[in-house]
Amino acid sequence: MTINTKFESILRCPITQYELISLTYGQVQSLNQNIQAGHLHTQDGKVQQKLVDGALQVEGTSMFYPVHDDIFYLLPDCVLQSNADLDMNHTDHAAKKNVKNFYDDFGWQEVDGVFQDAIDSEDLRDVSKDYITQCHLRLNQFLPKKGQFLLDIASGPIQYPAYLTYSKDYEYRICADISIQALIAAKKKLGDKGRYLLCDVTNLPIKENMIDAQVSLHTLYHVPKEEQAKAFAELYRVLKPGGTSVIVYSWGSRSLLMNVFLLPFKAYSYLKRKVATQNVQSLYFYAHSYQWFCQEIQAKYQTKLYSWRSVNVPFLKVFIHQKFGGKLLLKFIYWLEEHCPYLMGRFGAYPLFVSKK
Repeated sequence: MTINTKFESILRCPITQYELISLTYGQVQSLNQNIQAGHLHTQDGKVQQKLVDGALQVEGTSMFYPVHDDIFYLLPDCVLQSNADLDMNHTDHAAKKNVKNFYDDFGWQEVDGVFQDAIDSEDLRDVSKDYITQCHLRLNQFLPKKGQFLLDIASGPIQYPAYLTYSKDYEYRICADISIQALIAAKKKLGDKGRYLLCDVTNLPIKENMIDAQVSLHTLYHVPKEEQAKAFAELYRVLKPGGTSVIVYSWGSRSLLMNVFLLPFKAYSYLKRKVATQNVQSLYFYAHSYQWFCQEIQAKYQTKLYSWRSVNVPFLKVFIHQKFGGKLLLKFIYWLEEHCPYLMGRFGAYPLFVSKK
């Protein structure tokens, strides 16, 4: 395979922060011979058996990151080295393993052309469709209209058509995800328009000041709670001066608006979830408070708060119905979000964090 050198030049090793150098065809053949001979190991000490399509070498070292089917495997535990050079102290955070396994084994599996994540966590009824699509498109209000690189953090499979609009006039869309299944599916949609990184949002394999704009939907609250501020700092680090970051967060059970409307249903919903998830893999989730946002995000990065979507799926399924004027009510809610973005973002379900570097 041929690696685009323009894209390669923005990458760095997540372990050492050194430059990454693309191997030539001959060097890849030599690396595969070493793999066949059993000379290379992954970070956990396992002998590498799968041959690589390409590879990036960490400058000045004998460390290599594999490339398979145009996907760059840039997680620290993907690095290939000789057994003598292994650092066996590396361990994955349990919450990160949970998220990775959830999406690889469940979330990004398709059922009749629909991803399980959407079936499990979104309202797919026709009555809510227009409102949800408008909320997806809302991000375009804040993104620069064009550029070279749009970074999509935890891109998933880019499962909704509106998501494609974010990178319409960008040269490349960089899909970064901890789930290999997400990147395989994203590649089917984007093809050569995309660049695909298997990586960790808290330790991005990208040099600073490289990204024109970035989007991140429903990502930070699945990052371990003690590392969410670090993840935001990483996103800010890779932005070019003048670049824009647009991040969808959740207040979870801290949303005043949802607590007021859904209080009578919370006990029932809790019991229902307990029963429903007995045989379903759970997903790590932690939503910080508004005070955390003010101290860790707003104060440090001059971030503005808007509303992405003020109501959650339980609200939609309880209050929004076709025969009771559900579409009209959602139009009114969307109008409120557009005209009172701070208040609906502060007290609604899903705030939007917008930062300009």
